[in-house]
Amino acid sequence: MFGQNEVVGTSYFKDSGDKLFITSVFFTLSGESTFRGWPAIFIRLAKCNLKCSFCDTFFDGGDWYTIEELEEKVNQVISNFFNGNIPEWAQLYDGHKRRMAMIITGGEPMLQKNLVPFLKKMNTQIQYTQIESNGLIWQDIPDETILVCSPKCSERNGKSIKYLNPNKKVLDRADSLKFVMCADQNSPYSSIPDWAHEYAKSGKQVFVSPMNVYNKEPEKSKMLRASKNDITIDERSTVDEVISWWEPGLLDMKANQENHEYTGKYCVRNGFIFNMQLHLFASLA
Repeated sequence: MFGQNEVVGTSYFKDSGDKLFITSVFFTLSGESTFRGWPAIFIRLAKCNLKCSFCDTFFDGGDWYTIEELEEKVNQVISNFFNGNIPEWAQLYDGHKRRMAMIITGGEPMLQKNLVPFLKKMNTQIQYTQIESNGLIWQDIPDETILVCSPKCSERNGKSIKYLNPNKKVLDRADSLKFVMCADQNSPYSSIPDWAHEYAKSGKQVFVSPMNVYNKEPEKSKMLRASKNDITIDERSTVDEVISWWEPGLLDMKANQENHEYTGKYCVRNGFIFNMQLHLFASLA
């Protein structure tokens, strides 16, 4: 697990006013689920209501942004990516949205009470918006926003016990489900719960990703945290978020091969969509 990942509830954000607590904002290639392979602006919200031992993201720290400030940050990040020369498809102008996806992830985005007004704002500017949630907290997000529910398991002493059932409203609203899977037959992550098989019968998509196993924390993130205590949003966005499949010694390749082969065969047998973190292979955030 990267970071300490303090477990919090919605009460953590009761005094947030009109702001969102943001870990990182970055422009990249979407690696998974609905928009896999698409150019996308990612916004990672800080804090989570779970503490998964295999989690490969940092989301402890963050900065508070109003919706207007976050909108400006998004514009800045896109402009910086293209060195100020934004191609037409990525521009926002009268009558035209940016032809990309905006993906809100975490942590757990549904914890934050100002999520919905931000999504409503972005739906006027970005062609597609998507939120990924573990499904335990319900918010009535806009109809235009795609909801990907990524259920997780309860844990005890770092060991996964069983899948947590999503909130029924989330499950009914979800446009797709996304699971992680490992080859360890003693882990609940070695299979998909029965209710997800039933969900798939509705014709909605179920994505399954092999669990990546790391030998260590990415070297650049480790060095950054060793050198300073106060890490900026730009550092979190450009250092923490860039994880490369090709970094020597980073990944346990034997365990990953087992997980990838097992997951692929599981998807073929059960009619699910095999899903990989494509951005890692391109060394992108």
